[in-house]
Amino acid sequence: MFELTFLGHQGWLLSTATTNLLIDPLLGDHFGHGGLLGDLYPPRTLDLARFPPIDAVILSHEHDDHFDLPSLNRLDRRIPIYLSSRSSSAARGLLDEMGFARVNLLAPDDELEIGELRYRSFVAEHDGAKQGDEWDVFPFLVRDRGGHGSLWSSVDVRPRDADLAQLRALAPRPGVWAYANNCSRASFQTMSRSRAPDDLPASDSDDTPLLAAAVARRHAQLEASWGRPVATLICGAGWSFPGPRAWMNHHLFPVDSQRLAASLANTCADRAVAPHPGHTLVLRDGELIAERSQRPFIQPRPRATWPARDHRGAGPQLVDYRPACGRTPITAAERELLLDELVDFARYLYGTPLFCQLHSLPTSLAADAGGEVRAQLCLSLRCDDGPLVLRYEPHACRFEVCAEGLRPTSFASGLECWASDLLGFLRGELGASALCYAGRLRVWNHAPKLLRVSPRELWMYGSPLRRPERAARLYRRLLAAEADPVPRVPARESS
Repeated sequence: MFELTFLGHQGWLLSTATTNLLIDPLLGDHFGHGGLLGDLYPPRTLDLARFPPIDAVILSHEHDDHFDLPSLNRLDRRIPIYLSSRSSSAARGLLDEMGFARVNLLAPDDELEIGELRYRSFVAEHDGAKQGDEWDVFPFLVRDRGGHGSLWSSVDVRPRDADLAQLRALAPRPGVWAYANNCSRASFQTMSRSRAPDDLPASDSDDTPLLAAAVARRHAQLEASWGRPVATLICGAGWSFPGPRAWMNHHLFPVDSQRLAASLANTCADRAVAPHPGHTLVLRDGELIAERSQRPFIQPRPRATWPARDHRGAGPQLVDYRPACGRTPITAAERELLLDELVDFARYLYGTPLFCQLHSLPTSLAADAGGEVRAQLCLSLRCDDGPLVLRYEPHACRFEVCAEGLRPTSFASGLECWASDLLGFLRGELGASALCYAGRLRVWNHAPKLLRVSPRELWMYGSPLRRPERAARLYRRLLAAEADPVPRVPARESS
């Protein structure tokens, strides 16, 4: 028997009669480092003490929707942890500091035996591929020794054709395919002078048909290489915005997972669903023999309590917002510290696409909405006493403070956020997800075909692989904020 339980987002419990394996578990109600991105969606009820005893935990990569500090703190320290070998030294060091007895590094093309389960990792292709910053992700296949079932997932990357060709040899009976719907569009964070929200193209309204066609092609490729999956599970996009940011739930997620699954079920898949937390599939001899809606340790909350996420197009532009750190003042000493921290960010920009664009421009540009703007990049940092405007000077590799009263939007491109948030992010006190895609900053690009800044510049700069010492500082702060003791998922006694 092979049993698969969906925990939420991209988390799984895979089981046989004698073995339980957790993959990327999120074991709290909140999402993102410090819970500052949002809340887990759909919401669920967990009873950690009733989890079955766990033989091992696999962490596919270091992004905070997979490597979650509160969740790690809720694991019995005797459970062996497997972490991608391409994750940062900060992640490795934290797991050691937390007292896990066994921390093992996963390499590409690794084959593990965990009780009755076999885990196989694959290589992610980054050379010339558009994989974003998923540097440490390995696609994986988990199957049981008896050949009853399996789970194939490429997590957040596109699999190589060579990997698909291996699946039939590794698991002759096709199993379950998990596809991550990672589509999001934070266009409400863009300050546009050239068009109003009502003028946005139809593709901003609903991308579900487009993605359904792409996933159907991927399904056909998988079927040709391996066979038709027993079930296709659409996961990912597992969070929502609470409180004053709840309006963004209708605009960030352009692909509805339920509709995507229904489209696949109608066209190419025998069984395609967007599972809710607790949804369980049971396979025997390669066949789906049972389905459950919940387990004793995990149940979805009543659907009436789920935040509404029906997509309503690009939506209104973000106008006002509060800082993620919860603090708006910035002292004179903190301002100087911020300028010092920005030196490294200015150096990071050298040679990036943004840097190359800046060096391909004249002194001024004609904005799309008319008029002339400076062919430069600026930061507009919100403070209680008015914005602090900084101009990027590539020749000096620094950000220069501009004269008071200079309009930030007189620059061709710019990024706006609270100064307190940017300082916290640069110092390793605030996670990138809390700042970049959570309605806590805005960007503008008056001539976007020539010069374009986006939150991605901050996101890439903040990678733990680039700044492991700052990532370690963040991890320790998050762990220190955790209540202790906390309920913990039990380890198998023999572990």
